[in-house]
Amino acid sequence: MTILNVLVVGEVDTGKSTFIDIHTNDDGTYNDMSISNVDGVEYKVKYHEFTDGEDKKKQYKDKDLILLCFAVNNVPSYKKLDEHYVKEATEFGKGTPMMAIGTKCDLRDDPERDDMVSIEQGIDMAIKVGASAYLECSTASNFNLDALQEELVRVILINREAERNKTSNFSFGIVKFLLGR
Repeated sequence: MTILNVLVVGEVDTGKSTFIDIHTNDDGTYNDMSISNVDGVEYKVKYHEFTDGEDKKKQYKDKDLILLCFAVNNVPSYKKLDEHYVKEATEFGKGTPMMAIGTKCDLRDDPERDDMVSIEQGIDMAIKVGASAYLECSTASNFNLDALQEELVRVILINREAERNKTSNFSFGIVKFLLGR
């Protein structure tokens, strides 16, 4: 079975750890790998959570995909992603495909708040960094989690094929999964 290595990057409290935990063992025990079935083929997805204090270059090395995460209810996490993590990802993860991920999208419907990161801002971030897709998800409501897992496998596979053929690696998953279809 093919192992795909995914680096999950973003500010603290964006839901990165929860996302990784949900895609691990059903019994609640920790395991950083998840099995994904795409087009009848099983892939093991191994998640690596970025840690600020560790050697950055080493963390980005040999990754098949970088997930750039921000919480839609946390504008500072979006700004820090834009101002800090994107620069690192493009420098240390050169040539590695990226996906922009808006987490905690279930909180977008909170009528008490008007300081949310908009869907348009998420798409703008994806375009700015040359991401292969932008998706929103929620671990609290399980919205788009399986779709995200499947899409990230597809992005990796498309990128590998593009590398072999030297063609574009754009994924049309941006709108399809954003709308939950």
